[in-house]
Amino acid sequence: MSKECEKKPEGFQRRTILVKKGLQYRYMALIIVSVFVGFLIVGIEVAWTMSRMLAEHPMMQPLLEVMVSMVPFFLMKLGIYMGIVLVVSSVISHRMAGPIYKFEKSVKTVSCGDLTHRIFLRQGDLLTELQDEINGMTAALQSIVKKDRQTVAVMAAKMENVASRLPDENLKAEVLKLKEELSAITSDFKI
Repeated sequence: MSKECEKKPEGFQRRTILVKKGLQYRYMALIIVSVFVGFLIVGIEVAWTMSRMLAEHPMMQPLLEVMVSMVPFFLMKLGIYMGIVLVVSSVISHRMAGPIYKFEKSVKTVSCGDLTHRIFLRQGDLLTELQDEINGMTAALQSIVKKDRQTVAVMAAKMENVASRLPDENLKAEVLKLKEELSAITSDFKI
């Protein structure tokens, strides 16, 4: 059994929002940049519209001066909005990255031979369809290995019966050795 497959004691697990940092940082950056670009587009559209209105109606100059004086306040609000987007995107990315992290750990467990392992995601997590597919695949593998073990047990019993009727001790020992090798075929799997 490889070092990856050795059982590690289950200890206290702290709640962490960033479980797959690289993936979550990219996802959060994508959301933040998208929102920021949206703010820029709206800001440019408002500025362009105001400049056209000012060119057509010079009496709107005082309104423009008031709006220019509000730019620092607007930038402060933009910072607050971007902070809210950061928090929301980190929570949303956790709902995606958490299941991916759990899938990686579960695939390692199954690859070490534990076919009893199933994945259970939290309510609200994304990728529940993938959870169902992986659990179905593991259950199917478990069923196949159970069936193979039953076949191996029947074959082993037949080999032992044949070995008991053999007059040659060397041949008898060879058949019993083959029976043991056959019995070990699926012994690494936990079903």
